[in-house]
Amino acid sequence: MSYNKEVDTLLERYGVLKTIVKERFPRKLNLSNEFVNAFRDEFKRQTASTITEDGDGNQIETAGRGKSVVLREMQKALKFLSKSV
Repeated sequence: MSYNKEVDTLLERYGVLKTIVKERFPRKLNLSNEFVNAFRDEFKRQTASTITEDGDGNQIETAGRGKSVVLREMQKALKFLSKSV
């Protein structure tokens, strides 16, 4: 009975492969520190939670935007901005 369970779990896991893609920063791309810092600051600002006050003076904290959404939108914006150069 134990042998059959082991075969079943083996068959369930067979064919499940994880693909690992290593991404490296382009070697010949030299970005200025000013651009990198501005990009990081804007990313942090977009993803940070915000605190506002209602009419009674109570603080209301709203969650920041999702990091993956902000990153995708920034990549799209960079493509759009590079077309005009």
